[in-house]
Amino acid sequence: MTLRPFTAALVSAGMLSSQVMANEVNQRIEKLEQEINALKTQTTHHNTSTKSNNSAVTLGGYIKFDGIVSEYSDGRNATSGIGEDFLVVSTIPTGGEAGDPQTHFSAKESRLWVKGQTQTDAGLIKGYIEVDFQGSSQGDERISNSYSPRIRHAYFSWENWLFGQTWSTFFNVSALPDLLDFVGPVGTIFVRQAQIRYSSGGFQFAAENPSSTLYNDAASSSDDNQVPDLIARYNFGSGNTNYSVAIMGRELAYDTGTDIESEFGYAASFAGKVAVGESGDDLRFMLNAGNALGRYMGLNAFRGGSIETDSSIELVDQWGVFAAYRHLWNEQWRSSFSLSAAQADNPASAGNAAKQYETVHANLIYKPVAALDIGGEMIVGNKELEDGTDGAVNRLQFSAKYTF
Repeated sequence: MTLRPFTAALVSAGMLSSQVMANEVNQRIEKLEQEINALKTQTTHHNTSTKSNNSAVTLGGYIKFDGIVSEYSDGRNATSGIGEDFLVVSTIPTGGEAGDPQTHFSAKESRLWVKGQTQTDAGLIKGYIEVDFQGSSQGDERISNSYSPRIRHAYFSWENWLFGQTWSTFFNVSALPDLLDFVGPVGTIFVRQAQIRYSSGGFQFAAENPSSTLYNDAASSSDDNQVPDLIARYNFGSGNTNYSVAIMGRELAYDTGTDIESEFGYAASFAGKVAVGESGDDLRFMLNAGNALGRYMGLNAFRGGSIETDSSIELVDQWGVFAAYRHLWNEQWRSSFSLSAAQADNPASAGNAAKQYETVHANLIYKPVAALDIGGEMIVGNKELEDGTDGAVNRLQFSAKYTF
């Protein structure tokens, strides 16, 4: 009895089985590749949620936890509210007794944005809207810590024009230091507001929403302005280095009950971000000065003017400056160090108003992956009034942020 037919059959069966297994493996590999590609599409930083022939919409944002411990030199019962969530120098208490450290946790800085664009016969139209939960007065910390969303940005652009609410043209956002604190140095410009902006090359021109903050005004701010804030800015630089020069003219006004008193003032800002070496380090800076800075600088650290006894407005000369250095220790660790000061030459009618501030920030941030930042920051803020009374806050902040 010969074994050749039996052997041949076994070989053929083995070859057929191997071919079947190979086909199954190839099919599984193809299916796995399809699943991976689909997963990549779903988890990219800017997820495309809706598309049509001419339009696209993308979503993004981040979730941020802040744990803050604050110690005030003056004021055992420090002012609660927005000054707990981030450093607002005007809320630093003065003239009281030193208190024990206070702990505050928050996730209010978390935000969500939606971005869209539509290609039309008249050109590309882009829109952007973003919300977070800072400054909300809706919730409390007793049970649910529920806070309502607020508009940060809501604008669209078409050709060289921009319409809506976003960062003031007077503010070079790229110069803002890489800090865990929401705003940072007192000497920075920090304003978002509704505006119409025209851009051409490095030039930008804008008419922005006016609002006046005045000492001796019955209201905290006045919307009695007849003229929008007018701003011109020029951006220049190359590579990872950029600079900007901005000038602003604006009206400060209030309604006396019989007529509107107003005064026109000016302000200028020079800011930039300068690459240092080849390691990715950078120096960020800003210098602001003028008699109409007011609410534009340091979260309204000073008011723009003071109402005199004859109902006229005397503008307040002010200046603010900061310098911040960011150092990359390696691919995962980085630090920023920021020094800042601001001062006002208040008229006698301003009373015992704030005269000057200083702030210091220093941090260490760990970035294990692109989507995650974990770090700690030391913050010091000083405040001095016209009569020499002062106060300070020493703060430690821990933050963890997931960006999606």
